[in-house]
Amino acid sequence: MQVQDVTRLPEVNNDFEQAPLPANGKATSDAANNQESAFPSVSRKTAVAAKKGETSSSRTGKGKQVTYEFSKPPKNLFIKVHPSPGYSKLGLAVYHDENTSKFHFVRPDVYESNELPERFKNACKVMDVYTAGVADGTFFLWFLFESASPWFKAAQKTVDLARRNYGVVSSIKQRQTYSFEVATEAIPEPKWESLPPFEQLLLGAFDSTVSVADDKVITDFMSGGVANREDEDEE
Repeated sequence: MQVQDVTRLPEVNNDFEQAPLPANGKATSDAANNQESAFPSVSRKTAVAAKKGETSSSRTGKGKQVTYEFSKPPKNLFIKVHPSPGYSKLGLAVYHDENTSKFHFVRPDVYESNELPERFKNACKVMDVYTAGVADGTFFLWFLFESASPWFKAAQKTVDLARRNYGVVSSIKQRQTYSFEVATEAIPEPKWESLPPFEQLLLGAFDSTVSVADDKVITDFMSGGVANREDEDEE
């Protein structure tokens, strides 16, 4: 009698659970992928809302800005300058480290003395500061470096315009001036009352105060970068 040779198939391990197949037999649903992944995605509804900018980290709308930095007017955003002279300051001696974007206040008695190294003093500037609000509800400290250039003259006039109206500030480089596009629709006034005192704004915006001629800021500057060098550890 002839016996037919039947090859045994390997046993299938059914210890793991398979994702349920949808009606069309393709296991490609987001639900199945998220169920097995340690990093599940948000729902498609949430993803669509995020693309539309509808997911806010402050759901109550009561969030408060905690830092106020020196800055130039943001591009393409309407801004307005605080109407009170008490929220501006003229003639501050500062050293602006462009490598680190830090601002250091230099006390007038130090800046006007003969104790400062000439190279450091030449790197310092005299700065005017104005508190400004943005149409998105944020604030910044608009700084202008005093000079005899057309830019500074134009900037002063732009500040005066921004005290009266919201506007978008743009530079016209070929004329060394600015344009100020006044908002044509009503924008809510910045919540000036939410701001700390102006002195407190400055204290938070400056990275340090230079009060002596041998301040670390000065010695680091005079080292020409050597003070900030980080040598590799010797093997």
